Amino acid sequence: MRHNRANRKLGRIYNERKQLLENLVTSLLKYQQIKTTVAKAKEARRLADHVITLGKQNTLHAKRQVFSILQDHTLTSKVFTDIAPRFKSRAGGYTRVLHLDRRKGDGAEMALLELTEKEIIVKQAPKEKTKKKSKETAGEGAAKPSAETKAHDKDHPKHDDHKDKSSGKANPGFFKNIGKFFKNKGGGN
Repeated sequence: MRHNRANRKLGRIYNERKQLLENLVTSLLKYQQIKTTVAKAKEARRLADHVITLGKQNTLHAKRQVFSILQDHTLTSKVFTDIAPRFKSRAGGYTRVLHLDRRKGDGAEMALLELTEKEIIVKQAPKEKTKKKSKETAGEGAAKPSAETKAHDKDHPKHDDHKDKSSGKANPGFFKNIGKFFKNKGGGN
């Protein structure tokens, strides 16, 4: 039995495996959770914990090391300003792997890799004052139509699709210039 299965090869050569894990960690730190296979999640967890540990050190050397992994300046600064301070009191275990169902196509075991202490984002409800104002204005206008609009409605039907609203002229649509086209293509005259 192989108990300590560290450094899984994931069916890739070294450079591909390194890029895969760096991309997984970048996505994890950006979105706070990712869905991937169990083997990839376990390997990416090791690298993500290392990046967060470096973020807790907050030295120039640590910043350069994190940047060499993430290759993104804004995400690197986010690690040192937002993510690492959340884990100051924690000695390790910054991520968790939650097992999910198997993938439908090939039956691979899927997992959810997430940060243990996520950033809480609260969505604010729209202000009620603006809703009340819009309801009041819509209600007042629609409640009592004037005598002018009633007389106008009798004279003009609601569906005047054959007239152009901007110019008031008839709008024949597609067949507007078709007569001119065939008249000029006759060839005889």
